[in-house]
Amino acid sequence: MTRTSFPLAGYREKDVVIDGVTLHYAESDPPRPELPAVVLIPGQSMMWHGYRKVLPSLAEDFHVFAVDVRGHGLSQHTPGDYSFSRCGRDLVEFLRSVVGRPAICSGNSSGGIIALWAAAHAPELVAGVHAEDPPLFSTEWPRLKDDTWVHGFFKHTVDTLPDLARYFSELRIPSRGKVRLMSFPRPLAWLLGGAIRRRQAKHPGAPVDIAWLPLAVRLFVRGLSEYDVDFTRACFDGRMCDMDQHADLARVRCPMTLMKAHSFRHPELGLVGAMDDADVAEAQRIKPELVVERWPKPHVIHIAAPRQWLGSLRALAARCQR
Repeated sequence: MTRTSFPLAGYREKDVVIDGVTLHYAESDPPRPELPAVVLIPGQSMMWHGYRKVLPSLAEDFHVFAVDVRGHGLSQHTPGDYSFSRCGRDLVEFLRSVVGRPAICSGNSSGGIIALWAAAHAPELVAGVHAEDPPLFSTEWPRLKDDTWVHGFFKHTVDTLPDLARYFSELRIPSRGKVRLMSFPRPLAWLLGGAIRRRQAKHPGAPVDIAWLPLAVRLFVRGLSEYDVDFTRACFDGRMCDMDQHADLARVRCPMTLMKAHSFRHPELGLVGAMDDADVAEAQRIKPELVVERWPKPHVIHIAAPRQWLGSLRALAARCQR
């Protein structure tokens, strides 16, 4: 696949080799080492530029680093070598060799679990954890397989990618209060599938970037087009789930904010979303000083509510400086 950047004013894209694996990242430009450092870790299938709604404002107050997790975007794909601890070690070495000082680690979804691993295993490098709707406890094995809708979603991803048009046309989404799943709206699936096929025919081997799509959908489509599906396969078969999240949370000593987005329980499919109320209560039991924020928003809060997300991160930074 042709590898292309996704430029954003005020940020410079770079590469670093960590443990023999090339990781791609963006850094605020010019660098501001006098400001607190923050490292952004996107969720599964997303890349650093998924934070583009918040990156310009973030650079006013922080020295910002935003990474592509291995298997994503312009970072190296490493099929057969994906797990939370493997990605956590990448983050720890990135903090040590690139950032060079303690930083706030802000991760969405699986990125939040990676940030948690780093804080537990390299506390000297993590000044704070900003966990944006992480699948805390729900991605421990075998619960991921037995109690979550997303496990079936992972199977769909493995079965259909890299055929993006098929991925969207066969996607099924659970809805609250209904046993049957809702299909991806047929007219939208048809329109999107056609646009994807035309883009791939015109630019074979290139990332699928369709500028007229709503930003969240555009980023999701592009992310999937540059994504190693074995990352999802590792979630489906359990290879990803190699950490004791209860024990690691107990080891975190820095300030931490846990943002919980919308979720519900489906009568047949189990948990739909990253966490339920019992997960949040368990996190508070383990770490009583944890700051919990509940948001009636979609999973990627920094896209759905960027100003609120920025306020949450700045509030954590203020706690870290006390």
